[in-house]
Amino acid sequence: MKYFFLTNFRKIHFLFLLIFFSYILPALSEPGVSIFMYHRFGEDKYPSTNVTEKQFLSHINYVLDNKIKILELEEIIMTLNENKKFHEKAIAFSVDDAYSSFYNIAWPVFRKNNIPVTLFISTDIIDKKTKGYMTWTEIKKFVDEGGSVGQHTSTHLHMPLNSALVIKNDILDSHKSWIKNIGFIPKLFAYPYGETSNEVIKILKEFDISNAFGQHSGIVSSYDNKYYLPRFSLNEKFGEKDRFEFAVNAYSLDVENFLPTDMFLIDDKPSIEFSIIQNLKDNSLDCFSNTDGKWDKQEIINIKKDRVRIKLNNSYLSGRARLNCTVKVDQKWHWFGYQFLVK
Repeated sequence: MKYFFLTNFRKIHFLFLLIFFSYILPALSEPGVSIFMYHRFGEDKYPSTNVTEKQFLSHINYVLDNKIKILELEEIIMTLNENKKFHEKAIAFSVDDAYSSFYNIAWPVFRKNNIPVTLFISTDIIDKKTKGYMTWTEIKKFVDEGGSVGQHTSTHLHMPLNSALVIKNDILDSHKSWIKNIGFIPKLFAYPYGETSNEVIKILKEFDISNAFGQHSGIVSSYDNKYYLPRFSLNEKFGEKDRFEFAVNAYSLDVENFLPTDMFLIDDKPSIEFSIIQNLKDNSLDCFSNTDGKWDKQEIINIKKDRVRIKLNNSYLSGRARLNCTVKVDQKWHWFGYQFLVK
């Protein structure tokens, strides 16, 4: 009788814990991964895509001094593909476009400190031996020395603004160049300008590309769309030490059922809605967007307990439009970002 009671008690206790954690765990915060994206280094003529050497070194020194966990992009994709969570806060580094200043200034620093970095390359400009960009010889040496590379189309294409045929041919051209010059086709992919659409994603899937990175701010978590992973873009304005440290330590703000479902917008004043997975504990959510070309705080309407609607103050201008939402919970800032392309 005593054995029967203990056995059933354990079963009931286990069932209770299972139900308890199935409700509680989704509300707990997932620290996530902050991915940083650079373009140029020490090229003062291009402040919108450049970081100064001083800024770059301050980033590296902060990460090393504080023993921040650094992941390779491949590790992040593996975790996402295995439907696992990021239980420990981490960061990752990426660089777009293969400017010479990366190879001459930044790569020696990354290599010296054993910091992994992925270089996303548009192949056509390298094929043309364009001044100011790396050569295929340098790219191959970078790979041989432990660097990682990723696809970035052939011609740095505005992908959503082109036909499916143009996009496919552009990707095929890049693949030919990769095979010819490096001997393989990289598995990682980043959208030029961070621009994509549901149609573009469909094409990537046809090429067996299982993931893609954008250029919108935010923290990667297991809830993210694997074909629209956020990266913090750094330049002289947004590369100051304080902002970098904030982004390093920010946690993910996990959302689901985001509307509109397509990143490519015909409507310049869309209805934006999403459900928040975490328990915000009555803390105030703030959302900012660059409507009418200016960054302003947007009105938030609570539809349900965990679902909100963003009422835009003004219409978006044609081109790239962004939304950033943040909230502070238990002394941790949580960040969600999104980018649209408005026709």
